[in-house]
Parts: sequence; structure tokens; C-alpha cells
Amino acid sequence: MRKASKKLFAILLAVLMIVSVASLSAFAYDRNGHQVKKLVMLGDSIAAGFSLPDYDRRGVYCLQNKRVKGSFGDLVATKFGITGKDYTPYVSPGFRTKEIRVFLENDYEGDFVTQNFIGELSGNPNYNLEVMKSKRATMQKKISNADMLILEIGFNDTWLTTMGTYTDFSMTGNDPIGRVMNTPRYLYELQMAIQDTLFNFQQNFDPIIKDLYRLMKPGSTLVVVGCYNPFKDWTIPDGSLIYAGQLLNFLYDNMNSVMRSYVGDGVHDYVFVDVPNTEVISNSVNDMLSGVPALHKGGWDPHPTEAGHRYIANQILAALGA
Repeated sequence: MRKASKKLFAILLAVLMIVSVASLSAFAYDRNGHQVKKLVMLGDSIAAGFSLPDYDRRGVYCLQNKRVKGSFGDLVATKFGITGKDYTPYVSPGFRTKEIRVFLENDYEGDFVTQNFIGELSGNPNYNLEVMKSKRATMQKKISNADMLILEIGFNDTWLTTMGTYTDFSMTGNDPIGRVMNTPRYLYELQMAIQDTLFNFQQNFDPIIKDLYRLMKPGSTLVVVGCYNPFKDWTIPDGSLIYAGQLLNFLYDNMNSVMRSYVGDGVHDYVFVDVPNTEVISNSVNDMLSGVPALHKGGWDPHPTEAGHRYIANQILAALGA
């Protein structure tokens, strides 16, 4: 009887040790040794996992605030052992820095685009400023309880200005003489678009960081994912050796410099993650000019591939030492 009791005790002890080890490894730790149990993601369609198989499978053009399998947020959360409601993605196609501010500041209402076109930009006609404002309290509470926040924003800030220039360029059709004659004007438009984008991005990014610092609890970590240039492989004409899209490296480098400048400011643990080599679904000018929308094969789609999301997740985990 005594031997049986010892054997049973040994089995129970072994089970207890296994359970204890499992519970310790269920959550990861940030680089300061703080346990990460709750994660909030803020971002646009890149963070939403737009065009990934799981996103496409759901059959919704604008899939908001859902955990999409294979997105970089999902991959990071999985690494940390975060499941269910402990992972909160406040993400949507069309979001710019101005829309993020709407959620964080109770007296901020964005701009003309936010107030009139956010439904069109996001792909959800029922989405509007009042809907966004109704989510403020819940979102801010989630942020205040999070151990880690990941912010990915900026691409749509560049979209309206730079794409306006490219659209103007495309209006000349296949007239080579017209394109040559108007090139100085296109370059000037692009320069003005870049200056306008940089000014507006910096004007909005600083309040976002201050808002997040105000809401975040002591000891939490803010991870900021940089912008990649989805146009960098564009050649004009398509297939040539003239990499016109690399003209926009200056724009994204400067936006990343703004985001990187908060590292070591001593307020919270601010982690900047550079992701310049993100693989995108489409890198062709002709794809953009085709007029076929993203989520349809053959259209221009600047979102990360599955490999691109794995790359971003690995960059984040490496920066966190996880």
C-alpha cells in the first residue's frame, strides 16, 4: 500500500511539474522581463492581413478587428501564447494616422476625408465617423490594460497624394511624346506630394505617440512597425531598367526616421522595427493601371505575401529578443 502511495505521489508530482512548466511557457516576456499576456494591434490593411488566404476565405473586402491567420500580428501573438480576447486587433483597410487619432482623442474628428470618405476608403459603406467615435471608450480601455501594443500605420497617408500623381501620369495613356513633355510637371507633382505627406505624417504621428503614452500602463511596451516602399520595384515603362518607384524611397526613409526618433525617449519601452524587405503581392505598374482591385487576381496589391508577414513578425520578435 505504501509503495502504491509513493508511486501515485510520484506520478502526481510529475504531472504537477509538467503543468507548471507549461503554465510558465504559455506566455512570453518582453525584453525587460515583463510578462506579455494582453496584446493590442493598431493599424491599417497591412496589419489586418488583407489578401492573406484567411482574409480572402472570409469573403469580406473590409474585414475589421478580426484575427487573421498568418498576419504578422497573429504570428507574434501565437509566439507569445496569446489567445482569444487577449489579442485585440483594432485594424481596418483605409486607416491613416488621422483615423488612429480619432480613436485615441475624444475631441478629435479627423479631416474632410475621415468625415466623408472613410466608408469608401475602408471598403465598408456602413463605416463612418460616428461608428468610430462609438468605439473610443472600449478601445482606450483595451490599450490601458495591454502589456504590449503594436502600431503599424502610414501607408495610406502616402496613398492619396502619391497615387494622385501616378494616376495623372497614367492619363497620358501610351502617348510617349506626351509623357516626355509632361515629365517635369509629374516630377513636380510628386515632389509636392512627398512634402505634403511628410508634413502631415509628422503632424499626426507625434500626437498618436503622446496619446498612447497617456493611456498605456507603466511597464508596457510599444512596438512601432516601420513603412516599406511598395513601389520600389516599379519600372516605367513596365519591365524596363528605370526603377521610378525608388524615387519614393526618400519618402519612406523620412517617415521611418520620424518613427525611429522616439526610441530611448524614456517614457515607455519604445521599440522601432524596420521592415524594408517586405515581400508584396504585386510590384508591377501595369497591375495598378489595370484597374483591377486588390483581392482579385491580376490587380495591383501592395500588401505583404504570407512570406512578407512572416518576415515582419520575425523582425518584431528579433527586436524584442523573443
